[in-house]
Amino acid sequence: MSSPEQLPLLPADPPRWGGPAAVAADPIRTQGRTEYAVRCEACGNLHRHIAPGVRTGPCGATYTVPDAEEEAPPP
Repeated sequence: MSSPEQLPLLPADPPRWGGPAAVAADPIRTQGRTEYAVRCEACGNLHRHIAPGVRTGPCGATYTVPDAEEEAPPP
């Protein structure tokens, strides 16, 4: 039997649970979805992601892209 309130597979705040640090993300509203542009702290380039969460950029850096609905990380 499943619980009426199932826990998510990953926590909503990965850095709090030992995951990679959150980066500042600018939401980009496209037709039908929200994408996220982040300035990579490792290479300095902009990377675009289609979903929040723990992501790996094309340069190999791993970071947490915060959800646009949640509070942004402090600078």
